[in-house]
Amino acid sequence: MSGNESKIYDYFSKNLISWQKNFGRHDLPWQKNISPYRVWISEIMLQQTQVKTALPYFERFMEKYPTLKDLSKSDLDDILKIWTGLGYYRRAEYIHKTSKIIKEKHNSIFPENYEEMVQLPGIGRSTAGAIMSIAFKKKYPILDGNVKRVVKRFFAIHDNNTSDKKLWQFSENLVPKNNNDIYTQAIMDLGATICTKKDPKCDECPVRLKCKSHKYNLINVIPIRGKKIKKKEKELYYLIVIKNKNFILMKKNPNNGIWANLWMPIEFRNRKGIREFLKNSKISKDAQCLEKFNHQLTHLKFKINIYFVNVEKFSNYDEFSWKNIYDNIATSKPIFEVIQKLAEEYENENDTLLKIKERT
Repeated sequence: MSGNESKIYDYFSKNLISWQKNFGRHDLPWQKNISPYRVWISEIMLQQTQVKTALPYFERFMEKYPTLKDLSKSDLDDILKIWTGLGYYRRAEYIHKTSKIIKEKHNSIFPENYEEMVQLPGIGRSTAGAIMSIAFKKKYPILDGNVKRVVKRFFAIHDNNTSDKKLWQFSENLVPKNNNDIYTQAIMDLGATICTKKDPKCDECPVRLKCKSHKYNLINVIPIRGKKIKKKEKELYYLIVIKNKNFILMKKNPNNGIWANLWMPIEFRNRKGIREFLKNSKISKDAQCLEKFNHQLTHLKFKINIYFVNVEKFSNYDEFSWKNIYDNIATSKPIFEVIQKLAEEYENENDTLLKIKERT
């Protein structure tokens, strides 16, 4: 590393640390009572998820599982109940698996060894770096999406073919010898609040004077946006069977595919399949169309058709279970929202009937 390069790296880290102390975020829940466990859970939740979305989930998670030991005693289904609506449910499965491994190998004490850490399910190089830096105050770089954008803009790396290996090298060189925990939080905050994808606030950036993209007016060019991949489209039909306005018939998805391990209503390929199911179940009623809406995931676009039937009796099916609609069910976000609406409608209906009885 040349003397000029070293000066640039020092400039970057010193200015970021100073900025973080004065203008960075200090009131996020995982910044209080800092521990490897709390940093780990926050980092997993923040993968592909904005801070404002993750906040209430983190609070609820910590309330139910305040320690790693508490988490290690949990069932996956219980974790998924808290995770419902946060998306990318495989993360919850990784958390569950990792808690069991740490219990067996480390007596529920988070390992302070980087090499051991990256072997744990769901913990990659960047997540491990954040834990080592923030929780253990050791010198390790990170390279999440926000940090990649900051590095590319600061050094004016406009080639999308630049390898992660090269970006990691930049990230490693930027980490200071001291205050690396503050620096790590600073570069994450810079990417999240200042050097954003759209409309970055360059006037507020602490390193703009030596930022090459700022100097050469490349802020809106770097990073180069890749070609937009057309999402695959799929139409889904779900039948919501409600018994006594309290219970919904659901089936747990297998441990693979979309919405793995989540409880879902009965799925069909088309409307005809719903009619045949009702006939075989000896239900004389026809299902009514409750809702039709679109729902998008990272790589898929769904057209979801929700059908509904209310029953008093139902033939037993071993693969299905009755779930109370007023409980927190580990299900997908679109189904969770539909069930919530149904529960609210029934509650309002009961309130109306109660008021009528009181008047009479």
